[in-house]
Amino acid sequence: MASDMTMNVNLSRDLYDFVKAAVKSGRYASSSEVVRDALRTKREIALADLERKIEEGLRSARAGESIDGGEFMREMRALSAKRRAGRTA
Repeated sequence: MASDMTMNVNLSRDLYDFVKAAVKSGRYASSSEVVRDALRTKREIALADLERKIEEGLRSARAGESIDGGEFMREMRALSAKRRAGRTA
């Protein structure tokens, strides 16, 4: 798979050995394939986690467990102001 994007990364010895072993096993043709596969998997996991959190929020809202957005923002602004005031003291 040709690409016009290149990135050099530094790996710990154990990750380097893992990548080399994955290529040697024949499952991957190159180190780049190993890294791309790992990154795709990590992205898929992150997206699945985000989808789970969204569904959890929607279920909570449907069950009437939501909070007023305006009230929440007022509380966050007050908390932020309190923290900023504490730093300058």
